Amino acid sequence: VALCSVTACCLLGPLAAGEQASLGIDVSHHSGQIDWSAVPSSEYGFVYLKATEGVDDADPMFEQHWKALAGSHLRRGAYHFYVTEDDPEEQARFFLSRVPELAPGDLPPVVDIEVIGHGTAGELAPKLQRFLDVVEQRLGVTPMIYTAPNFWEAHFPDTFGRYPLWVAEYGVDEPRLPHGWTEWHLWQFEEDAELPGVEKGADRSRLHPQIDLEALAVTTSEASGD
Repeated sequence: VALCSVTACCLLGPLAAGEQASLGIDVSHHSGQIDWSAVPSSEYGFVYLKATEGVDDADPMFEQHWKALAGSHLRRGAYHFYVTEDDPEEQARFFLSRVPELAPGDLPPVVDIEVIGHGTAGELAPKLQRFLDVVEQRLGVTPMIYTAPNFWEAHFPDTFGRYPLWVAEYGVDEPRLPHGWTEWHLWQFEEDAELPGVEKGADRSRLHPQIDLEALAVTTSEASGD
């Protein structure tokens, strides 16, 4: 799907009528109990669940939420919180052990990279690339990268532009693109928002206005993981 560049798009103010389903949330066990039937279908169309962190930290609510979202009005996706001190291939295999396959209509897997650990050694970019390669080879789907512009530009080169971008930036009319990208797919514009059905709040994101969830979702052939 060809998207316009952010600079060519109009500023993203309040959503117009009919655009509400382009909103989504991301949650982890820190969000507390969630009643998915109470999340307004007129406003929200997708949710990303934290599955794993590092090589041994599994989110205790992931499996419950993943199953509960099957067949719901919300498209589901899973993300891994990347720990720079840990081996990238071990992280990928740990993530895949919790998300072994995707069904048609699920959203692509995400790697969330936003922190550099104190014990990090070696080059960051090749290690992240290894994580992405292992996940893509196993699931047959191109992963998405979640990051913030300033963080990314301080630590990573401009060579990851083929991956869909989930950009995090708050308090702006539109997000700034990190170097290497000409477009974004998701924009996290608010954190810890109060939401019906979510006990302790969730981060909110918006789908790019030139793309819809159907285009972003995994197809039948991709879902096989072959």
